[in-house]
This record gives sequence, C-alpha cells and structure tokens, in this order.
Amino acid sequence: MNQVNILRRNGVFDSKAPRYTSYPPANRFELGVGARHQRAWMGAVSPAVPVSLYVHIPFCRRLCWFCACRTQGTKTLAPVEKYIDTLVREIAAVAGQHLPPGLRMGRLHLGGGTPTLLSEALMTRLLDALWSGFTRDEEFEFSVEIDPTDAAPEVLDAMMRRNLDRASIGVQDFEPRVQAAIGRVQSFEDTQAVVARLRQGGVRSLNIDLLYGLPYQTEDSLRHTLQHVIALRPDRLALYGYAHVPHISKRQVMIPDAALPGGVERFAMSQMARDHLVAEGFVDIGIDHFARPEDRLAVAARAGTLTRNFQGYTDDTCETLIGLG
Repeated sequence: MNQVNILRRNGVFDSKAPRYTSYPPANRFELGVGARHQRAWMGAVSPAVPVSLYVHIPFCRRLCWFCACRTQGTKTLAPVEKYIDTLVREIAAVAGQHLPPGLRMGRLHLGGGTPTLLSEALMTRLLDALWSGFTRDEEFEFSVEIDPTDAAPEVLDAMMRRNLDRASIGVQDFEPRVQAAIGRVQSFEDTQAVVARLRQGGVRSLNIDLLYGLPYQTEDSLRHTLQHVIALRPDRLALYGYAHVPHISKRQVMIPDAALPGGVERFAMSQMARDHLVAEGFVDIGIDHFARPEDRLAVAARAGTLTRNFQGYTDDTCETLIGLG
C-alpha cells in the first residue's frame, strides 16, 4: 500500500505514458529514410555474421479489437496468395541482389497478423523461398506466432517438418467476458489442442502472450487465466499492459472506456501476476517477460547477453535484423 501511495503522489496513475515496445519508436520513422538507405545498409552487412529475418504476414481472419498492429482482415485467401507472390519476389531480390553472397540465416520469425492462416501450400511455398534464398546457420532457430483458432494441423505440420523450434501463442485472457469485450473468443480447449500438437511435433520452446488492463478484467479473473496458462506448461511468458489508443487504432473504439480498469487496478494486476508466476518457478525478466530457469531467455539474462528488439526480450545474438513483407 505504501508503494501505491508513493506512485499516486507522483501522478503515475494519472499519466498516459506511451507504451515502450521498440527503439526507435514508430513515430520517429520519416519519409526521408527510404529504399536507397535500405540498399546501402544491406550491402554493408558482413557475410561472416549471421542475420535474423522477420517475415510479416499482416492478414487476420478476425481483427481483435485490442490489437494496434498493422493488420488486414480477410475472409478468403485470395489477397494472401497475391501477398505471398510479392513476398517470394522480395525474398529473391533481397537475398540475390541486395545482400552479400554466402549470408547465413541465424534466426527466422514469422509474425503478423496471423501467419498460421496460410494454407499448407502457401506456407510451404514461403518456406521454400526462404530456404532457397538463405543458408541456415549452425545455430539456426525458427519461430512463429500462432492463433490457436486459426492454425490448421497440416500448416503446423508443414512448419514442424522444417524443424520449428519455438512457437508464440496469443492468449491475452481466458475469461469469456473479457474475450467478448476484446473481440477474441478462444477456448482453453482449442489452445490446449494446439499446444499438444506442437509438443508432440518436437517444438522445444513455447511462449504465451498475456495482457493485463483489459476491459472487465479483475485480479481474480487474471489469476484464473494464469492458472490455466500454467497448466499448458509454457517455457516463457510475455505479460504486457494493454495500451488503449483508439485515436491510433480505430478498432479499439469497440472497447468501452468505462469497462477498463484504472491505474491502481492495473498496477495491482501486474504485481499479482508477477508474484504468481515467480511462485510457480518462473524467472522475472525485465519489465514484461518471464521464463523457466532452464529456458534460453533466462540463461541469457543470467549471462548478461539478453537484448531487446521490437518483439520484446530475446536471446538472439545476431547484430542485424532484416524485415520482409
């Protein structure tokens, strides 16, 4: 309570501080930096050092109201097929024209959006293009973001045949009232089934994304969600504070302001969640991540090699991250 009083006196609960996700932040990007700079930077990459690749799939079959990411809703795969056509050409141009020959791929992450909305044929085509364009490093790691409600078994199998190492599953909250208020209905059973298939397929590391500060969320409902999440046996967790920015993300106008918890309630949720996860054996890493002591993220934190990129904390040691899509 004393800590809450100190924070209240200093106006922390009254401020609308920006959410820190990456550096430089999106509002620092300018039109003066463009293709010529990108070509120059890629041409200067040393072929002796592996790079990380991030491939963006911006499509979703449903648009979650809480999300502020750049995504596009679609009911069919027609626009996705055209996008993959363009993406395959981009991969060939970047790998064959702009980067030095012999460059190795140290990390590959498929993000979005919903990468797993691709059909098996589209996913295979995308991975074939990446495998053809880049040589994999000895320490290569392949990871993907998954929406359990849109992850066909054959698509998961296509990635696991390529030795998928790590999966990041979006949960946010398992409370039905909260899910309805954020436009993301997702049962524990659906999530559990996807987790089981990934584990059976040899995926060694599982991350789960959660949010606090959601509409109608309480300490008790968040604690209930945490108990369900623990039952899934994740290796690491990301626990972010929901950023309500309807002036930036128009879909957030669907979320009623009056249903959002206040600053004191948000703080209490974050502290409760931290204490709960630490009591369950997770290591508290940085401002919003948790990992089992044996997980590579926790190992990197102990070794002092932990870094942070636009996706959060990572044990990725590659100096260069190249975005595609």
